[in-house]
Amino acid sequence: MNVYVENNTEQNRCWVRMDDWRVSFGTAAEARQFVERLNARLNAPHSLDMLADWSPRPGVTVRADLRCAKEA
Repeated sequence: MNVYVENNTEQNRCWVRMDDWRVSFGTAAEARQFVERLNARLNAPHSLDMLADWSPRPGVTVRADLRCAKEA
């Protein structure tokens, strides 16, 4: 994922771009803080067991045609 800060001087806003997504921030400092936190989470170690044991919150419907990581 490409993550970067884009300043928009016309609107006096900063955008954090994440591939095709963008999030607006009022200051460059807020945008940079968001990017730092996002990168830390993206680069954190992730366990496949943790992902495979995932279950939805009560009341959330999961499509039956999707397989979990342990089945794949």
